[in-house]
Amino acid sequence: MLPRLTTCGLIAVDPLGTIVDVNQTVVDWTGSERAGLIGRPLETILTLRLPVGGPEGFRPTDATLHGGSGIVRPVVVGALDEDSAGGGMRIAVYDVSARSVFALGLQGAEAKTERGRRRLQILLNSAVGFGAIRTEVEAAELLVDVAQRAFAATFVSVHLRESDGVEQVAGVNPLQAHWPAGFGAPGSFTLASGAVLVVRSPEDADRYVPDPPMSKVYRAAGIEAAIASPIRSKGESIGSMVCYFDHPREFDEEAVPLAEALTNQAAQAIARVRLEESLRRAAMHDEVTGLPSRRLFEEDVTHAILGDFEVLAVLFIDLDGFKSVNDRLGHPAGDALLREVAHRLRGEIRDHDVLGRFGGDEFIAVAAVEAPGDADMLAERIRATVAKPYDAIPDDIAITASIGVVTVARSDGPVIVDQLVRAADHAMYEAKLAGGDRVASIDGRRSRRPAASNLSAAAQP
Repeated sequence: MLPRLTTCGLIAVDPLGTIVDVNQTVVDWTGSERAGLIGRPLETILTLRLPVGGPEGFRPTDATLHGGSGIVRPVVVGALDEDSAGGGMRIAVYDVSARSVFALGLQGAEAKTERGRRRLQILLNSAVGFGAIRTEVEAAELLVDVAQRAFAATFVSVHLRESDGVEQVAGVNPLQAHWPAGFGAPGSFTLASGAVLVVRSPEDADRYVPDPPMSKVYRAAGIEAAIASPIRSKGESIGSMVCYFDHPREFDEEAVPLAEALTNQAAQAIARVRLEESLRRAAMHDEVTGLPSRRLFEEDVTHAILGDFEVLAVLFIDLDGFKSVNDRLGHPAGDALLREVAHRLRGEIRDHDVLGRFGGDEFIAVAAVEAPGDADMLAERIRATVAKPYDAIPDDIAITASIGVVTVARSDGPVIVDQLVRAADHAMYEAKLAGGDRVASIDGRRSRRPAASNLSAAAQP
């Protein structure tokens, strides 16, 4: 209910709109002396929505009463009567500041409701979007887009934890060009904090990172404020999102929950993508050895090719004597042998090298080396480890390996995996035709003489 208006100011003006008299209420409201008001034009203290006219034309209207100290008071004014003697007018002035405060509060509540409605719509739309993404990068890019619209941010960056550290995978990080040398990767502090961080000014950033002073980085990048949220999945921080503003920014009480809601949606999408990828890869492993199947092996090799390498080596490995194990001891013994061989092979290559089973008793390894000679040395180590005795295999069954090696340098141009595998397969047959238990090497661009690279080769017929 609006408050009752019991106080009224009175102003008398002449036909020209000059103040000729005021009551004490007007004097109090304006903070002026009565003598200082008389003789002044009415518009110097009263701003009307409608021009001054006669009683018939002067309808009640909103106005603003100006005080001597610069304070303004919302009022409603109306003409009481006309001064018949002088042709002037008396104006009634009603204080409605209490009503205005109520109206402002109502407007603020309506604005807050509208912001809430808008943010809810953003969350609903983003939930649909995150449900459709298929990769982690897609999730990060969507998070950048949604956060930028939700916060009206100047820039947004998204960072994810990788095996070798924290990496920016989407968006723009304006601080990057000014980042202190030797300091943790951008996004890593937010990731480790486990909570939403709000930076209301460059100096406010020093509360989180005082050394080196992060305010200098913000100033250099032209950033005035930021809000950052970790991306958490199953209680673990897997990444972070940072919204940057190149202007002063106030954050209301809904800013932190909104940032948490958006990053939670992204975290759920990323967790789903990772689970699907894990299940997909699990289904693409050889049931006997646990090594990648041919299709997955090719995917892993493609990824390796995109990485850094000087020389790429492909080793095609075929077991000598495996058929005898199956024929004499049965397939369970053969499977056990394959598992043991896979274990030995994995022990000879590095974690980031690729090893797969191509079916039967054939294995392929792809490794990044510094020179072709290093590939021959790796193949020789593999040949030697395969030739060691096996507890469950009788001594009269010799298990060895015929290995074909092909190498190609990055400088040679594009790498075609199928061609390298076929070339390594061809080299393996050369080793097998030469008696087995040996390594045959060829260059990826030109043939090389098969190398009898073991001591026992000299004794072969």
